[in-house]
Amino acid sequence: MTTAYKLDPAYLDARMSALKEQVGTNDVLPIFVEQTRKVLASDRLNYRRYGPYWWAMKRVLHEEGIDIGAFEEPAWADVYFERDASGNVDRARTLLAAWEFGDDNMEAYGVQSNVYDIDDTTFQLYDPDQEERDH
Repeated sequence: MTTAYKLDPAYLDARMSALKEQVGTNDVLPIFVEQTRKVLASDRLNYRRYGPYWWAMKRVLHEEGIDIGAFEEPAWADVYFERDASGNVDRARTLLAAWEFGDDNMEAYGVQSNVYDIDDTTFQLYDPDQEERDH
């Protein structure tokens, strides 16, 4: 399993705790889903900001009823899902990791790249549901 672009679990724990305290609820998933929906609605290519986390993020959004197309990359989604201490998929944590990755990516490079080096393999992020949909 790759660790490329994966965020430190302790960092994610701290960020999640701080966010839950800030918004006053432990159920932050609906907040993440709505904010992500808004970002994607503003520009269809904004999906690129989430890099290799996109496929896990897209699956979560789809499960939450957001219509962003049916194309999937299951292998990449499985790798970039975040898990809780018991090893179960944690959908809110997955969205948090994607947002943190996107924020860092935009801050570091200022552009939305869609090419990443993962374990000495070039990974090109391309989602036809986003790239080819009407504005």
